[in-house]
Amino acid sequence: MIRFRIGHRWKREPADPPHDSVALELDGVNLLPGAVEEPLAETVPELVEAVAALHAGGRRLAQVSLTEAHLELVLRRSGADIELQVASLSRPARLLRAPLRVDAEELAEAARECGQDFLKEIRRVAPRRLSKTHEQGLERALEQLEGAFHPPEELKPQPFTRRVAPPTLPGFGFALDDPDDVLRRSAREKGPALASLLCSGEVWLTLPERPVAWRALGPPFLTALELARQAADLARAVELGEPRFAFEPAGLRPELTLDLKAGQARMGGATFALSGEALAAAMYHLGQALTVALSERERALSSNPYVVELTDRCREGLSHLRGAVQPPEESGAAMARTVTSPGTMRPLKVPGRLRRLRFENLWEQRKLADADQGRLMLGRQGLVYSSPRMACAFDRKGGKQLWRRAATHGVAASMDGYSLGASAVRICGFQGKGIGARWLHDHDGMRIGPVLLRQDGLLLTLSDDRVALAYNEMTGREMWRLAPPRTRRSHLGIQAHRALLATDSGYLYGLDLADGQVRFRVSASLPFLGPPVPWGRRFVAMLGQGSHFALLLADAHTGEAAWTYEMSLSLPSAPLPSGKRLYVAGELEGEGVLLCLDATGQTRWQRALHMGPGPFALARLPGGVLVTSALGAAARLTEEGDVDWRLGAAGEQLSRALPPVLSRGVVLVAGERVRAVDPDSGNVLAEVRAGAGLMALQADAQLNLYFLDELGTLSAYKLVSHFAVVEN
Repeated sequence: MIRFRIGHRWKREPADPPHDSVALELDGVNLLPGAVEEPLAETVPELVEAVAALHAGGRRLAQVSLTEAHLELVLRRSGADIELQVASLSRPARLLRAPLRVDAEELAEAARECGQDFLKEIRRVAPRRLSKTHEQGLERALEQLEGAFHPPEELKPQPFTRRVAPPTLPGFGFALDDPDDVLRRSAREKGPALASLLCSGEVWLTLPERPVAWRALGPPFLTALELARQAADLARAVELGEPRFAFEPAGLRPELTLDLKAGQARMGGATFALSGEALAAAMYHLGQALTVALSERERALSSNPYVVELTDRCREGLSHLRGAVQPPEESGAAMARTVTSPGTMRPLKVPGRLRRLRFENLWEQRKLADADQGRLMLGRQGLVYSSPRMACAFDRKGGKQLWRRAATHGVAASMDGYSLGASAVRICGFQGKGIGARWLHDHDGMRIGPVLLRQDGLLLTLSDDRVALAYNEMTGREMWRLAPPRTRRSHLGIQAHRALLATDSGYLYGLDLADGQVRFRVSASLPFLGPPVPWGRRFVAMLGQGSHFALLLADAHTGEAAWTYEMSLSLPSAPLPSGKRLYVAGELEGEGVLLCLDATGQTRWQRALHMGPGPFALARLPGGVLVTSALGAAARLTEEGDVDWRLGAAGEQLSRALPPVLSRGVVLVAGERVRAVDPDSGNVLAEVRAGAGLMALQADAQLNLYFLDELGTLSAYKLVSHFAVVEN
C-alpha cells in the first residue's frame, strides 16, 4: 500500500508559511526519513505535479527536493511502474535504500488523495498561505491525475558500461553501469539535474600491493561528491598540522585512520604507507575524472549544475593542496616576482621602453541605481555591478546586459555571477544568466547584502548589516546564522576554513564554515572598522573610534591574539600585509604618513608622503608599496622606506581614495583624471578623464578600463595602441 502523509501540527499551530512533516509510506515504511519541517505550500504541490507529469505520459523522469531534510526524491517511469529513489545530499551523500518499483496507478491515486486533502485543509485553515501560482499548479495536477494512465512507448535503451582505472597510486577508480541509458536519455530530455546522474556503478581505492583496498557500490556521483567533501576536511587537517585524522570514506565502514606525521594509514586491521596530501589529491582527482566521463557520455551533462559544482569543488581543492610560495624576504629569486591580482596577465609586449598608451571610449551604461553605494567587480562572465537594491552584469566587449536582479529587501552579488535577492517573504538564489531563480525559500523580511562571498559550496552574506548568514548554493537551505549581540554593524570575511565576523561592539567571531559553530571570540577595546585582512595563517584587523585607532593581529585558526598596535594616525587606510611586513597610511598632524610594521608589531620605519591630505589607499608592487590619495597623487616606496618616484594631484578630490589597479605591468591611479603609470619609473603613459565623481575603477586582463561615477554611469575604454622607444 502506498500513501502520502502530511503532518497535522501546521493546522493546530498556524505559521506563515506552514511547515510540517512529509512522508511517503510503502507498506508502512517511510521512504522520506527526516522530512519533518518542510514548507508544505511548496513541497506538496511540487510532489503532486511530479507524479501527475509521469501519469499523463509527458515526462519519464521527475525530481522533488525536500530542502530542509536535504533529500531528493527521484521518480523514473518504467512501463506501467514507477521506480523510486531517495538520495540524501547531507553528510554523507548517498542513496537511502536501493531503488524501489511501485505501481504507477497506485502511486497516482495516493498523490491525488494527498493533494485533494491538502488543498481542502489549507483553504479552510490558511487560505492566504498558498500562493496563486502553487494553487493553480496543484489544481492542474489533480485534473491530470483524474485521467487515465498513458504509458508512452518506451524506446529500447542503449546499455552503457565504462570502467576507469586509477591513474596513480594511491588512486580511486570507478565504473559506470547504465543499462537503462539514464545518463543520455535524461539529459537529452532535459530531465531533473540530480536524477540524470544516478546511474549505478562502483568506486574503489587502489593502494600499492592492494588493488582493491576499499570499495563502495552505488551511484558513483554521490560517492565522488562525499569523497570531495571529506577531502576538504582532510586538507584542512593537513594544513593545520594535526597529527591524526580518521574518517569513514564516503560514510562506509571500515574507518580509515591516518597518521599525518608519519605518513601511515590503518584500515581494517592493516597498516600501510599513505600520506594525507596524496589521499586528498586522489579524492579530488576522482571527482574530476568522473565529471569528464559523464560529459563524454552525454555532452549536455557538462552544464548540469551538480556536475559544475563538483568540478569547481575539486578544482578549488587541488589548488589549495599546492605548496606555499616563499615570501620575497626568504628567496632572492623571488624578489623579481610580481604578486598579481586575479585579472592580471603578462605585461604588454613592446620592443623597447614603453612610453605612451592610447584609450578610446568603448561603451556606456547609464542610470545604475545607488551608484554612491555600488561596487564594480570583474568576473569570468563579465563586469558585475552590485548595489544594495540592484545587481547586474554586462558583457565587457559590447556592454550588453547579461542579467539583472532587483529586490525590495536587498540584493547580494559575487564576482562569479552568483546573486541573492530578498523580498518581505522570499529569498531567491540565482546563478549566471538564467532568468529564473535556481531556488527560493521563505525569508524573515530583513535586508540582505550587498556583499556576497562564495566558499566550499556556501553563499555567505549579511542580513540587516549585522547578522551573518550562510546558504547552500545548490539547494538554498540556510545552513547557519550568527546574530552577535549589541551590534549595529558587522564586517564579514573568509580565511581558509573560517568565516570571520568583526563587529562594532568590539568582538570578532571565528566560525567554522561547515556548521557555523563559533570556534573563538576575540574581544577588543575598540570597535572593528572593517573585515579582517588575511596575513598567512593569521589576520590583521583595524580598530578605531573617534581619534583612537589600533591594529590587531591574531591567529585565524585559534583566535589567539599576537599583538595590538595603537596608532596616532587619523584617516588610516586598510592595512596591507606584504611578505613579513605590514603597511598602513594615514594622516599625522595634517600630513600624509606611511607606517611600516614587522611581524612582531614593531615599527620598522615611518615616512612622510608629501602627497597632500588623506585618505589614502595602498597596493603591493614588486619590492615595495604604492600609495595613492583621493586627489589622484601617488608615490612608490621601497621596503626600506625610500621614495622611488612621486606623482602630484590629478584634479579635484574624490569622495574616497580608490586603490590602484595593476594590470599587464601598468598601474592605474584613480583621480579626476585616471592615469596609467609605469610602475618602475613613474612615467605617465596615458590619461583618461573620469570626473570628480568617480566611485569605482577596474581594469581587465586586456588593459581595458571601466569607470563608475556618482550619477550611475558605467564607462568602458578600450586600449587601442601603445608606443615604445627602441634603443639601438
